[in-house]
Amino acid sequence: MKVTLECAHCLLERAINQVKLATDDLELQMRVVEAITKFLGEHFSGDAVPSHIGTDRDLIVQKMTGKDPYESLKHMSNEMALSILPELEALIEEKAESNERFRTAALIAAAANAIEFDVTGREFSLTELKEILGNVEADLFIDHLDQFKEQCKGVKEVLYLMDNAGEIVLDMILIKEIKRLGPRVIAVVKGGPILNDATMIDAEEIALTDCADEVLDTGAPAIGVNLERNSKEFIEIFHNAELIVAKGMGNFESMTEFEPACPTVHIMRTKCNPVAERVGVPRNKNVILVRMPSEST
Repeated sequence: MKVTLECAHCLLERAINQVKLATDDLELQMRVVEAITKFLGEHFSGDAVPSHIGTDRDLIVQKMTGKDPYESLKHMSNEMALSILPELEALIEEKAESNERFRTAALIAAAANAIEFDVTGREFSLTELKEILGNVEADLFIDHLDQFKEQCKGVKEVLYLMDNAGEIVLDMILIKEIKRLGPRVIAVVKGGPILNDATMIDAEEIALTDCADEVLDTGAPAIGVNLERNSKEFIEIFHNAELIVAKGMGNFESMTEFEPACPTVHIMRTKCNPVAERVGVPRNKNVILVRMPSEST
């Protein structure tokens, strides 16, 4: 998908937030924002892809400040998510029937995309978790869960594209349920720090290899799937995938730029108007959408 007018505001606002996280040096903050506004002036156009231009913005912040603005927040997010994982696993174990287990696991994955783990001091109780899951179900505007499950039964391998730190902990619940249906699962994290997206550091921190059959990275610090930046190894695996599960808006923004080579399941919350309008649902709704190779979304 391409940028809209709202993306200009968002791209700059997020840059300012990142700069504040990265440094307290007011002069450096101003120089970074000046560099980003210059970059946006030269590259922001109707043909730009939000995730791609957002990648360049983040790399400018990192290069000029020498820091990953989200490093500590990602660690905090992982710890918080790990603390609630046993309660969520218990919710799954309460479900005796396969369809209920799979649906609950998928809703947890959708909830994970909606929860802001990096809010300082945020704690969750089991009661609140159940309320969140109930809201996820109520806010599920596109529900292709049955098709998703059937697709899992018909393949030998699933490529699972992760999104944020913290969120990836809850994704492990869905990965386990996918594996119960037969296929092995390759979990994919980013090849370097970008936004608060999960990297190999996060994968190791949460012991993702104990759940997924294989963990690899995209070979580049880039939001979503960026065929111009990702490694040849990842791109080959991506193009040869039988079924892809893609978490979050960044993957949707980037992957709608090309025809899917295989069935692709987008699990996300529509957190901004441009993505919501592209999907065709209101803002702040949950989506479990299967895109087929013959379709363009």
